[in-house]
Amino acid sequence: MERKADDMSSFALDLMPSFVERVNGPEDFTKVKNKAKKFGLPMMLVFANDRRILNEMKFLSTEFRRRVLIAQIPFSKKENKNLFFEYGVRGQALIAVPPSETVEGEQGDLEDSNQRPKEFVYDGKWSLHRLQSFFAEHALATEVKPKPTEKAKAEEKGEKEQSEKKDRVKTEL
Repeated sequence: MERKADDMSSFALDLMPSFVERVNGPEDFTKVKNKAKKFGLPMMLVFANDRRILNEMKFLSTEFRRRVLIAQIPFSKKENKNLFFEYGVRGQALIAVPPSETVEGEQGDLEDSNQRPKEFVYDGKWSLHRLQSFFAEHALATEVKPKPTEKAKAEEKGEKEQSEKKDRVKTEL
Protein backbone atom coordinates (compact mmCIF):
# COMPACT_ATOMS: atom_id res chain seq x y z
CA MET A 1 0.00 0.00 0.00
CA GLU A 2 1.45 3.24 -1.07
CA ARG A 3 0.86 6.65 0.39
CA LYS A 4 -1.66 7.83 -2.16
CA ALA A 5 -4.97 9.49 -1.48
CA ASP A 6 -7.11 6.53 -2.60
CA ASP A 7 -5.14 4.02 -0.55
CA MET A 8 -5.20 6.18 2.57
CA SER A 9 -8.92 6.84 2.13
CA SER A 10 -9.75 3.15 1.83
CA PHE A 11 -7.53 2.42 4.85
CA ALA A 12 -9.37 4.99 6.97
CA LEU A 13 -12.79 3.78 5.84
CA ASP A 14 -11.88 0.16 6.60
CA LEU A 15 -10.90 1.15 10.15
CA MET A 16 -14.14 3.09 10.73
CA PRO A 17 -16.07 1.57 13.65
CA SER A 18 -19.23 -0.27 12.73
CA PHE A 19 -22.14 -1.27 14.96
CA VAL A 20 -24.08 -2.94 12.15
CA GLU A 21 -25.37 -6.40 13.07
CA ARG A 22 -24.70 -8.98 10.35
CA VAL A 23 -27.49 -11.46 9.71
CA ASN A 24 -26.34 -14.84 8.39
CA GLY A 25 -29.56 -16.79 8.61
CA PRO A 26 -32.91 -17.01 10.40
CA GLU A 27 -31.24 -17.75 13.76
CA ASP A 28 -29.24 -14.54 13.62
CA PHE A 29 -32.34 -12.61 12.58
CA THR A 30 -34.29 -13.87 15.60
CA LYS A 31 -31.35 -12.84 17.82
CA VAL A 32 -31.45 -9.33 16.33
CA LYS A 33 -35.24 -9.13 16.79
CA ASN A 34 -34.94 -10.28 20.41
CA LYS A 35 -32.21 -7.71 21.07
CA ALA A 36 -34.36 -4.93 19.58
CA LYS A 37 -37.35 -6.07 21.63
CA LYS A 38 -35.30 -6.33 24.84
CA PHE A 39 -34.10 -2.72 24.62
CA GLY A 40 -37.18 -1.31 22.84
CA LEU A 41 -35.18 -0.20 19.79
CA PRO A 42 -36.50 0.28 16.28
CA MET A 43 -34.75 -1.83 13.65
CA MET A 44 -33.29 -0.65 10.38
CA LEU A 45 -33.05 -3.62 8.04
CA VAL A 46 -30.53 -3.09 5.26
CA PHE A 47 -31.09 -5.60 2.47
CA ALA A 48 -27.92 -5.69 0.37
CA ASN A 49 -26.72 -7.59 -2.68
CA ASP A 50 -23.28 -8.30 -1.24
CA ARG A 51 -21.76 -8.81 2.21
CA ARG A 52 -19.76 -5.57 2.26
CA ILE A 53 -21.10 -2.99 4.73
CA LEU A 54 -21.57 0.43 3.16
CA ASN A 55 -19.52 3.24 4.67
CA GLU A 56 -22.70 5.28 5.10
CA MET A 57 -24.16 2.51 7.26
CA LYS A 58 -20.98 2.42 9.35
CA PHE A 59 -21.30 6.16 9.96
CA LEU A 60 -25.01 5.99 10.72
CA SER A 61 -24.53 3.04 13.07
CA THR A 62 -22.12 5.08 15.19
CA GLU A 63 -24.21 8.25 14.91
CA PHE A 64 -27.44 6.54 16.00
CA ARG A 65 -25.91 3.98 18.35
CA ARG A 66 -28.28 2.90 21.14
CA ARG A 67 -31.12 4.75 19.39
CA VAL A 68 -31.68 2.30 16.55
CA LEU A 69 -30.52 -1.24 15.76
CA ILE A 70 -29.11 -1.66 12.26
CA ALA A 71 -29.02 -5.14 10.72
CA GLN A 72 -27.56 -5.95 7.32
CA ILE A 73 -29.04 -8.91 5.47
CA PRO A 74 -26.92 -9.93 2.44
CA PHE A 75 -28.63 -11.69 -0.47
CA SER A 76 -25.44 -13.65 -1.19
CA LYS A 77 -26.20 -16.02 1.71
CA LYS A 78 -28.66 -18.79 0.81
CA GLU A 79 -30.16 -18.74 4.29
CA ASN A 80 -31.23 -15.09 3.91
CA LYS A 81 -33.29 -15.55 0.75
CA ASN A 82 -36.39 -16.40 2.80
CA LEU A 83 -36.04 -13.06 4.65
CA PHE A 84 -35.96 -11.25 1.31
CA PHE A 85 -39.17 -13.00 0.25
CA GLU A 86 -40.79 -12.45 3.66
CA TYR A 87 -40.30 -8.68 3.43
CA GLY A 88 -40.97 -8.56 -0.32
CA VAL A 89 -37.58 -7.12 -1.20
CA ARG A 90 -35.74 -7.35 -4.49
CA GLY A 91 -32.19 -6.04 -4.55
CA GLN A 92 -31.02 -3.28 -2.24
CA ALA A 93 -33.56 -1.84 0.21
CA LEU A 94 -33.84 -0.17 3.60
CA ILE A 95 -36.79 -0.90 5.87
CA ALA A 96 -37.47 0.74 9.24
CA VAL A 97 -39.35 -1.49 11.71
CA PRO A 98 -40.61 0.41 14.78
CA PRO A 99 -40.43 -1.28 18.18
CA SER A 100 -43.42 -3.34 19.26
CA GLU A 101 -45.73 -1.48 21.63
CA THR A 102 -46.46 -4.25 24.12
CA VAL A 103 -46.26 -3.71 27.85
CA GLU A 104 -43.70 -5.92 29.60
CA GLY A 105 -46.15 -7.80 31.83
CA GLU A 106 -48.64 -8.62 29.07
CA GLN A 107 -48.47 -11.21 26.34
CA GLY A 108 -47.90 -9.56 22.98
CA ASP A 109 -50.54 -9.98 20.30
CA LEU A 110 -47.79 -9.74 17.71
CA GLU A 111 -46.23 -12.97 18.93
CA ASP A 112 -49.52 -14.88 18.93
CA SER A 113 -50.52 -13.84 15.44
CA ASN A 114 -48.23 -13.55 12.46
CA GLN A 115 -48.67 -9.78 12.21
CA ARG A 116 -45.65 -7.54 12.10
CA PRO A 117 -45.56 -3.88 13.14
CA LYS A 118 -46.01 -1.34 10.35
CA GLU A 119 -42.82 -0.98 8.35
CA PHE A 120 -41.48 2.11 6.60
CA VAL A 121 -39.61 1.58 3.35
CA TYR A 122 -36.96 4.08 2.29
CA ASP A 123 -37.47 4.79 -1.39
CA GLY A 124 -35.23 7.80 -1.91
CA LYS A 125 -31.75 8.17 -3.30
CA TRP A 126 -29.05 6.55 -1.13
CA SER A 127 -27.11 9.67 -0.19
CA LEU A 128 -25.72 10.27 3.27
CA HIS A 129 -27.87 13.29 4.15
CA ARG A 130 -31.12 11.69 2.98
CA LEU A 131 -30.33 8.48 4.85
CA GLN A 132 -29.45 10.51 7.93
CA SER A 133 -32.78 12.32 7.87
CA PHE A 134 -34.62 8.99 7.43
CA PHE A 135 -32.75 7.54 10.42
CA ALA A 136 -33.42 10.65 12.52
CA GLU A 137 -37.12 10.40 11.71
CA HIS A 138 -37.44 6.76 12.82
CA ALA A 139 -34.83 6.53 15.60
CA LEU A 140 -35.50 7.09 19.27
CA ALA A 141 -35.03 10.62 20.58
CA THR A 142 -32.63 9.59 23.36
CA GLU A 143 -30.17 6.77 23.84
CA VAL A 144 -31.28 3.63 25.62
CA LYS A 145 -29.05 3.07 28.63
CA PRO A 146 -28.55 -0.44 29.99
CA LYS A 147 -29.97 -1.04 33.45
CA PRO A 148 -27.33 -0.68 36.17
CA THR A 149 -26.28 -3.87 37.91
CA GLU A 150 -26.57 -4.46 41.65
CA LYS A 151 -22.81 -4.01 42.06
CA ALA A 152 -22.87 -0.63 40.32
CA LYS A 153 -25.78 0.52 42.49
CA ALA A 154 -23.89 -0.48 45.66
CA GLU A 155 -20.74 1.37 44.51
CA GLU A 156 -22.75 4.50 43.71
CA LYS A 157 -24.44 4.39 47.11
CA GLY A 158 -21.03 4.01 48.83
CA GLU A 159 -19.67 7.01 46.94
CA LYS A 160 -22.64 9.14 48.03
CA GLU A 161 -22.10 8.20 51.66
CA GLN A 162 -18.40 9.09 51.45
CA SER A 163 -19.15 12.45 49.87
CA GLU A 164 -21.71 13.18 52.63
CA LYS A 165 -19.12 12.36 55.30
CA LYS A 166 -16.64 14.74 53.71
CA ASP A 167 -19.26 17.49 53.60
CA ARG A 168 -20.10 16.96 57.28
CA VAL A 169 -16.46 17.30 58.27
CA LYS A 170 -16.16 20.57 56.39
CA THR A 171 -19.25 22.05 57.98
CA GLU A 172 -18.32 21.08 61.51
CA LEU A 173 -14.98 22.88 61.44
